[in-house]
Amino acid sequence: MRRRSKQAGMMLVGLFGLLACAAPAEPSTILVYIHAQDATPPSAAPAAASPTAPPAAPTAALTATPAPPACALETLAPGLHISANGSYTETEDQAAGPMTCRIARDSCAFGLLIRNLDAAILFQDEEAPPHNDEDRRMHPAVLMPLSRLRDLVAAEWRGEARLVVSDAYDALLEHDLNQTDPARKYSLHFEGRSIDLLLSPYDPARMDRLCALAHCAGFDWVHHESTHCHASVRAMSLCAACSGER
Repeated sequence: MRRRSKQAGMMLVGLFGLLACAAPAEPSTILVYIHAQDATPPSAAPAAASPTAPPAAPTAALTATPAPPACALETLAPGLHISANGSYTETEDQAAGPMTCRIARDSCAFGLLIRNLDAAILFQDEEAPPHNDEDRRMHPAVLMPLSRLRDLVAAEWRGEARLVVSDAYDALLEHDLNQTDPARKYSLHFEGRSIDLLLSPYDPARMDRLCALAHCAGFDWVHHESTHCHASVRAMSLCAACSGER
């Protein structure tokens, strides 16, 4: 009798063992549940605990632009200027619009200037701080033709030369050197709508072609100033944008 009970007990233990093996594994169910709870929807993601300070200015670095057409203008000789419509007689004011203000560094308009971080373009950044970033600051409308010119330069000289920005926005009033009265100084550089261009390595023999390429890149007015190419765009003044004008 005792032996039969022992056999029955062993059978029950074996049966419970089989049932335990057939039952679903609890740990895997718990792990799946925890994983689902941890997957926070993107829209409900919590804010960063230590937010970083906003940049001092909008930044941009176009790495891809629409392919520019072949440049039909072969060269632009020193002293000549050309507008977007091909006129050699239009003034800068006629082609790109007159200067309407001088943007101060502590102004609303200064905050709308783009800080160009394109690594394929060289920026001289030769002014003393805090003005050492002004060669990179420009009106947003300058960004696209400048990026097209970068691509044209790369295609023209196949890496033998790189585009250089020697001047863009100017808060120090270093342009219009013939005007000694600061209150009367006049240049689209003061609005960030003009830019001065070179090649690295510097080669005067290539300057005529660079100025022609600037015209083909879409600048509204290009002037070959012998030592560099000066290019401007027609766009609403950022001072007007801050004042709500259209």
